[in-house]
Amino acid sequence: MNDQSHAHPAELRMDSVGRVEGRQGRLLLLLVILLVNAVLLAASWAGHDIALSKEHSALEFTQLVALLPAFVLFWLGWRHGHEAEKTASGALAMLTVAMFVRELDVKTLGGPEWFRWLSHHGLQEILLVGMTLPILWYLARRRHHWRGLMRLLFAPAAIPLFISGILLLVAVQFDREIATNAHLRFWEEVIELNGYLFLTLSAWNHWSIVRRRLDGSQMGCP
Repeated sequence: MNDQSHAHPAELRMDSVGRVEGRQGRLLLLLVILLVNAVLLAASWAGHDIALSKEHSALEFTQLVALLPAFVLFWLGWRHGHEAEKTASGALAMLTVAMFVRELDVKTLGGPEWFRWLSHHGLQEILLVGMTLPILWYLARRRHHWRGLMRLLFAPAAIPLFISGILLLVAVQFDREIATNAHLRFWEEVIELNGYLFLTLSAWNHWSIVRRRLDGSQMGCP
């Protein structure tokens, strides 16, 4: 029998409202993604792609900005989620921080002589490894949630996460093998930005799931 047949009408209304808000948020984010790409395409046609592909350009700044809401949403999921949803939120929040660190070019940050030397001799790689290992440790400690994580991973709400991963992998390969000039680097940055935007969309989907469960549990409290 359908579980909803035993649900309180107020709980059903709350769940319905949560689903509507989730769809509205997804639609808004998709419109933002379309708008950002339209602006970048127009900028390319206007001949601004070389300027936008430079280090510390507006495009790189936009990438960093796009990661912030993703982190906040995953953090909220970790703060309010339970079991597998909490584990997924924590791992993805740490992954978002690692991506943020990846986008920071430590070689251009300046600082003391020892820091400048270290930044040119593997500091970026050390930071990436240092950000990745805690994620693996975190997931290993919560291996009893792996079945639930698989359920979340293969749910329709996780589709933007797969799209994000594919785009970021394409961007890495594009940067290594194809982006040989400023024009091509611009498109590599665009692909990467879209990966981060879809990560934010994935974060919204995940937070919508956590929030609906949170609202439902609050409705069930006496």
